[in-house]
Amino acid sequence: MLVVVLGKRWPWSVVSYAYQKIATKEPMVMSMMLASAASEICRSKLYDMENCSGHLSRTEGSNIHGRVHYGRALSNLREALKQEVKSPQQIEAIFITLWLMMDYENRFGSPSATNIHIRGIETLLHNHILPLLQSHKRQAAINDSGVPSQQVEASMDPSTLSECASNNTDSTTVVSPTGSIDGLGGTCVPLFVLWTLYFFSPAVIFFSPGTAQLETDIIRFFSRSETRNHALSLSELYRLSRQSPCRFWGNGYPVSSQLDDLENLPALALYHRSHVLQFEIMEMFDDSDISFGEDSPYQRVAKEINTLSIEYDTILTSAKRSTSCDLSGDRRVMETALWSAITYYGTVVYFHFSFQDLIASQPEFQSYNHSTISLTTAVSLVLELSLKLHRSRPRLLIRITWPLFIAGIATSDQIYKDWVSIRLRELGRYGKDYDRISARFDKSNSFCPDQIYSISSTKGRE
Repeated sequence: MLVVVLGKRWPWSVVSYAYQKIATKEPMVMSMMLASAASEICRSKLYDMENCSGHLSRTEGSNIHGRVHYGRALSNLREALKQEVKSPQQIEAIFITLWLMMDYENRFGSPSATNIHIRGIETLLHNHILPLLQSHKRQAAINDSGVPSQQVEASMDPSTLSECASNNTDSTTVVSPTGSIDGLGGTCVPLFVLWTLYFFSPAVIFFSPGTAQLETDIIRFFSRSETRNHALSLSELYRLSRQSPCRFWGNGYPVSSQLDDLENLPALALYHRSHVLQFEIMEMFDDSDISFGEDSPYQRVAKEINTLSIEYDTILTSAKRSTSCDLSGDRRVMETALWSAITYYGTVVYFHFSFQDLIASQPEFQSYNHSTISLTTAVSLVLELSLKLHRSRPRLLIRITWPLFIAGIATSDQIYKDWVSIRLRELGRYGKDYDRISARFDKSNSFCPDQIYSISSTKGRE
């Protein structure tokens, strides 16, 4: 299911890369892939048996195979972490393992175990990954400005250089020419870091209670680095992550897949910027001194929502006008367009839910978001596009769980509410977290839309 969730189809997906290029050399990665696969199979069997009144033996229903593989991965990970010197390839394997463990616990385990792996990711991120990616960024900037590459070492902060050197056996990881695919820039680590931030969207935090402080720390580090030269900004991370996968696949990466990446890039950019807006909305909602004036963060977010609707009009219009995901050549471009459009309109719903009560209590501010897409329109579009996506690719609803959830609560159409409830229950075959989502949706329908944000906000996760 990770292949479905992450978008790129199997042959040249990053999951396939991790399986073919890394798992065959790193037992901890292979063990985690086997653990996830075994757990998905077990989960699917349980779901089918529950819906056909069948019966599974104790062994079949206990997910023992998944837990055995998971235990082996943990053991191998401990051994890998004991090594003081870590090459980019080792860091890549460790980060992927931790990421798979985070996903595993979220879908098949417990929130408390998820948090443990998130802390491991945070530690690896700050101690190993960021120094190397910052070096990659600075080297590119220095070479672009015409400064000779031999001056790079002197231009770096000494503490950063020292940390990079102490954690690397290959000096070219720290000092490498522009366009080089040495070091972490030549791995899939930037892409997995980006997905880690997406994992920390309000959606997943809502469904996995107890991670609020962790997600705030990591998200704020990147979101507040846009104006800081010493840190890797969110925009720079996005650029690194969306560079051609041929940098880690190598020369065997086909032109057809490069074309597929190029076709999907605009929609992926809209998806990313929608997540950035979610981060900003979440921060504003947690601010006890929020204002709605012309230059306020609220107005900046409202303007960004409107900017995206204009800048990505082609994507949004194509999603609304398409009849299905099926296009000639069977490329995934329309799937990605629908995915990103639903995420965008779901973010608009989130925006309105966050502040409608505050604005209603202050009449002088009620005209400030008059040009933003209305709540009713955004809810309608999320549901209509979700229905279209389901008719073409039912499994793809796993990508849009949160916008589907929040729009299902906001709509006054009982037929749509029932449809969303059924779809969320069906996703239970893919993990425990989807069972939690379904249960919360059914519970939340006893509240009116004006009350629901107290359930789905960062302040109501308990």
